[in-house]
Amino acid sequence: MTDPQASNEAARLAADLLPTRMDELAVEGRTDTSVLDQLWAMAFGLPRWYFVGTGAFPNVQPLAVIVDEKPYAMAFTAKGRADEYARKHGVLAIGDKPSILSFKVESAVRRIVPLQRVGVFGILFDDFRGGWCIPLGRLPDMLQHFKPGGPGGRDVDPGSAPESDQGSPD
Repeated sequence: MTDPQASNEAARLAADLLPTRMDELAVEGRTDTSVLDQLWAMAFGLPRWYFVGTGAFPNVQPLAVIVDEKPYAMAFTAKGRADEYARKHGVLAIGDKPSILSFKVESAVRRIVPLQRVGVFGILFDDFRGGWCIPLGRLPDMLQHFKPGGPGGRDVDPGSAPESDQGSPD
């Protein structure tokens, strides 16, 4: 007998891997910077950001990797994308299951920016799907500018990211 809950979770994670408008904008933004405001508005308009967790509970931290000789916290726009990254890179907390951290965007910014103190330079989103980044020090101002209701905020398709996860480690 199959577990319907596990089957539903697998389907949700798989749906997170489908291409999105944000993926298109991330790639397009490499040659046309006029689309970057739209990309960032969508990122800051998401209900949650996701991170692959490393370390032992209760000291689980977002994974940071070296890219172009600088450490970046790896962020994802959907839980399935974080799960995929963790599995591909063997970052598995217990057995074959990764630890996925999930934070509302404002909380994610508050938690990620202090990583500058330990040498993390920036945040890199959706590594396999365009990979777009920003230095951590710019996140607070960007949050104020791009959050919904801010001067650069825009409406985001509510179906673009699930809001069902609550709390920290999954």
